[in-house]
Amino acid sequence: MLASTSIAAENRPHHATLAIGISADGAPYAFTRAGVLMGLEIDLARALATALERELRLQRLPEGRLIDALRGGRIDLMFSRLPPAELNAFGLTTSTPVLATGQMALLRSDDLNRFPRLLDLELSTARIGYERGSLGARLVQARFARAERVPLAGPKEGLAALRAGQIDLFIHDATTAWRLAADPRETELTALYRPLTHTRLRVVLRSEDRHLKHEIDRILAEWHRSGRLKRLIGRWVPVQIRVG
Repeated sequence: MLASTSIAAENRPHHATLAIGISADGAPYAFTRAGVLMGLEIDLARALATALERELRLQRLPEGRLIDALRGGRIDLMFSRLPPAELNAFGLTTSTPVLATGQMALLRSDDLNRFPRLLDLELSTARIGYERGSLGARLVQARFARAERVPLAGPKEGLAALRAGQIDLFIHDATTAWRLAADPRETELTALYRPLTHTRLRVVLRSEDRHLKHEIDRILAEWHRSGRLKRLIGRWVPVQIRVG
């Protein structure tokens, strides 16, 4: 269940490490391909370790164990889209936002006229799929009381269920909708690009690590000014669509 990968920042002292917890639950945040960890969070981890002049130590953990690992001091930081207030209750603090995202509804292109307004979604009795244990699952349970709720293993299964007509909507992270939009071969599925929730990807640290939080916020601000943060995100999220 626990695997560690050590990536030394070039020309950095080996005694100064930065342990970052990664759940690797899916693209574009963190995932494995041919046994190699990759994704936005992996690139951010490498870049932060280099900027902080530390040796990076990635620890892959189930998402449900990341908070305990951080609170217990087994890792120095993690990435999360959970609300800051929820993390604060665990004695954790967050950086300035890295990426603005949220939950969106995906559907078959032929069904676009069925849901002209967000209110039509919330009042619908349609079959709504969601990923078990995700922020989408929270949303569906809280706001779609009339719907037939269908738990699924992940986005791959959700999109397959949509194509097969087994569900009418799939609620998932905006990055899943944006990946569909970026695929010129995709004509069967689309999304309602009005976010159903507004969340932010942030770096999460222990509240007492004030100096480290200050340094990370400084680095993120510099990356924002220089355009580096946009380039890091653009490698994994080339398209972002929002309808006001």
